[in-house]
Amino acid sequence: MPIPAHQIGASDKLASKDKLQRYSEDLLGYRPDYVFTHVTRLVRSKGLWRDLRVLYEMDEALRQQGQTAVFLLLSTEVSRRRSCDVHRMESTYGWPVAHREGWPDLSGGEADFHTAIQQFNARSRNIKAVFINQFGFDRSCCGSKVPLDVEFVDIRKGSDVEFGQSIYEPFGIAQLEPLTYGSLCVFTGVCGCAGFVRDVTGGKPVGNILLADYTDLGDRSYRDIEDLLGIDRHVRDQIEAGEAARLAREILERLPANDAELTTMISEGYRLAYNMSWDVVVRKYLLNDLSRTPERQLSCRN
Repeated sequence: MPIPAHQIGASDKLASKDKLQRYSEDLLGYRPDYVFTHVTRLVRSKGLWRDLRVLYEMDEALRQQGQTAVFLLLSTEVSRRRSCDVHRMESTYGWPVAHREGWPDLSGGEADFHTAIQQFNARSRNIKAVFINQFGFDRSCCGSKVPLDVEFVDIRKGSDVEFGQSIYEPFGIAQLEPLTYGSLCVFTGVCGCAGFVRDVTGGKPVGNILLADYTDLGDRSYRDIEDLLGIDRHVRDQIEAGEAARLAREILERLPANDAELTTMISEGYRLAYNMSWDVVVRKYLLNDLSRTPERQLSCRN
């Protein structure tokens, strides 16, 4: 689905970010300098472990800079939890910072990924991950620690970086929804929306888009397809670790350091988002294709 293009100012973005920072402070006991997000379905194709790889590479750099961050992962593989169940889990054992296996909390796949979240939080010092296994984002959906005035759009507007590092994605454009609000969007070249972005930008690099490439084999040589099919987990982990380190450096370099840089990110993001809106898609792609359709084919369909 093409993304909406509603221009906002730096103050609007910072107001939404403040809500997420206050929420994180209530959950974790510190107010993060940066808010990183990923809103997605909990399926293997989304490559969620890659987010944790990149974040861990960033953790030491943030420690050296005396800065902190939070990673809010909003993802589930089951249906929406009832508000009463969410509030009970929150009051009983501190959901969503702490989790327990079994309904209404962790399903099987969620429990598996929560293990990776726990391992990340045990190793990291200046970035902590919060796994919100729920649909929606407001006080009713996600508990009393969410500020009263929070709406779902705030997790889009207030995000500094939105991840979407899928291993396979036929189109998928959710990872670009925060673009119009000046966020940095990190996704892979195998995502179908990457082609859409290249078309809009003319293939030129832009500050709001960071393309991950986990298919770059570096100086490794493979003779044929059989060799490529023989790539094992050890080699894959080496490739992903190298790319995660590169992405971490790029993200830290691109994060706006002041209001002027943030305003530039918002303006550039809005410009890109506008050219990916429904109006532009219909005018540029649908109507353009229809105009080239022979009249005889149209009459046959009628």
